[in-house]
Amino acid sequence: MAVPIFCNVCFLEPRKPTPQFSLTSCGHVICEICLQKGKKDECLVCRTPCRTLVLSKQTSPDIQSLFMGIDTLCKKYSKEITQILEFQEKHRKHLLAYHKQKTVKLEEALKKATQQMHQIQ
Repeated sequence: MAVPIFCNVCFLEPRKPTPQFSLTSCGHVICEICLQKGKKDECLVCRTPCRTLVLSKQTSPDIQSLFMGIDTLCKKYSKEITQILEFQEKHRKHLLAYHKQKTVKLEEALKKATQQMHQIQ
């Protein structure tokens, strides 16, 4: 379930036809009706200088994720995390195999050198 969106000033919720909603850089959601009533580049809620970003289907995935339900986010990121873990595990195994092979060769060389030292003595 997605997080409900509403204007943090007038508490209007999206409906058809709906005004556009914007997200402020200070983290408030404001409808276009309230935004037009306020001062440019100032948040109507906290009165701090801010920028606004219109919320739409073209909004970046990072911003859209702020309004997704936690269950949806968990599914999305658990899939990505699993892929990353599998990638890293594959590379760790490859590195471990390399070091094991190198260790075997070094042990063989040490054994050979030890035998040669015993023969010399």
